[in-house]
Amino acid sequence: MKTSTAARLSLRTVALGYLVLLIGVPIVLILWRTFGEGAGAFLASIRTPAAISALNLSLLIVAITVPLNVVFGVSTALALVRGRFRGRGLIQAVVDLPFAVSPIVVGVSLILLWGSSGWFGGIENNLGIRVIFGLPGMVIATIFVTLPFVVREVEPVLHEIGTEQEQAASTLGASSAQTFWRITLPAIRWGLTYGVVLTIARALGEFGAVIMVSSGFPGVSQTLTLLVHSRYIDDHNTYGAYAAATLLMALAVLTLLLMTLLDRKRSTT
Repeated sequence: MKTSTAARLSLRTVALGYLVLLIGVPIVLILWRTFGEGAGAFLASIRTPAAISALNLSLLIVAITVPLNVVFGVSTALALVRGRFRGRGLIQAVVDLPFAVSPIVVGVSLILLWGSSGWFGGIENNLGIRVIFGLPGMVIATIFVTLPFVVREVEPVLHEIGTEQEQAASTLGASSAQTFWRITLPAIRWGLTYGVVLTIARALGEFGAVIMVSSGFPGVSQTLTLLVHSRYIDDHNTYGAYAAATLLMALAVLTLLLMTLLDRKRSTT
């Protein structure tokens, strides 16, 4: 269907106005509030012990979450694409569950499972390992909400490449491990990389599930998102909240730029 020039311009104007209103204006407002007092005030706000600790904790959670999701995601994608077994549809639904379930519900479920009076409360009561209100609980919550990204990025690539090269390698005597490292992994590298970038972005910005399983104490279990919430709601430190939000936004922008560069490189190869 052909559309007139006026119609195309109208659609573009509406789309651009929608994006500016919902994304551009809030971002400009945050940046204006953050740097209105100068770059020195911003740097001082993000160099506090609480801010540095929150940044380090966020990066630590990302560093733990991403490798685990890569192993799980690639294994699950291979099982779903290459395997034929009962319960395959159920696994597909479970993988997509984090898209449908509210992160708050995830946090409550983790408390019921891993809390001191939960099903697995013996880990804390008997071994002294605190899951809820500690780093393990925050990692588990983040893993759950980021679980689908690697699977859903790798799965279509596996469908696209087929099994011919893998079967040829097996015919020539290659083991399963050799076939994976030399044939399958290079073929899915861009889908895997894209899934990793999405996982990083989601893990950095997670709030709902993490706040339910975190004590929120500065320097102990407070991520960047929780620092923004604490400064704005609890401490009434509006400027500090804007500064922390700007730092978090800068990390997100860097992640999106990396995603764009990878997408362009993938399209040219």
